[in-house]
Amino acid sequence: MANKLLIIAVASIVSGLAFVTGIVNVQNTVTLYVALPLGAVFLGLFLIFRIFEKEAALYDEEQHAHSVFPAAAEKHSDCSKHAHGKSVTAH
Repeated sequence: MANKLLIIAVASIVSGLAFVTGIVNVQNTVTLYVALPLGAVFLGLFLIFRIFEKEAALYDEEQHAHSVFPAAAEKHSDCSKHAHGKSVTAH
């Protein structure tokens, strides 16, 4: 997905620069000038996707590390079960 976003971003930026600088004459088709801002948007999406990709990998690694010791997790969860089992009365 990140590679596709990068390809779209680069293509949009290059075509947008070609339209804005006048290399390609598009006098009557003003909607093509939107290519440059769209390239910037796709570049931002690419960067955000890359950041979250690294964070997701760290999260998966952390979750895998916690699931290695399930017996220790059960031992700690017994205390919370007893605390949550008490009823609360209103005064």
